[in-house]
Amino acid sequence: MAARRLLIVMLVLLGISSVIAIVVPEPSERDSDPPPTAATGESGSNGATVSAGADGPQRKERSEASRTTHETVDLDGGNRFVELAAEPGSRLVLTVESNRGALVEIRGLGLTSFADRYAPAVFDVYVPDEPGRFAVAEVGEDPAARIVTREPRSS
Repeated sequence: MAARRLLIVMLVLLGISSVIAIVVPEPSERDSDPPPTAATGESGSNGATVSAGADGPQRKERSEASRTTHETVDLDGGNRFVELAAEPGSRLVLTVESNRGALVEIRGLGLTSFADRYAPAVFDVYVPDEPGRFAVAEVGEDPAARIVTREPRSS
């Protein structure tokens, strides 16, 4: 008896979904996806900051392209430890590759991402303004790399 009721309910649902499929119009060329927005990290700003000093407001221009570093770390690179130097306040795009699935973290920054042979983990970060050391490792494992930030050299 319960099986018969279940079969009736399933047939009613199939009939309703068929009617809805007939009534809903086909998508047209005008219903295309919206245009893509800016990629991650591209905010459209030029990094300009305004500060008020004794001489009034001053505008500081910062070139994002010159302060962006792209680095790649391979978790399966054996015992090869990599130390990455980064300027405080700069942008770092770090790609972490792994042949096996691995959850990767940047300790001290609270960032995690998954990497495998088909899709590496990509971290797009602004390095903290203060000097420090941030380990890049598979969760629960020894670090494969370290991001080191030092005080910028005064000229």
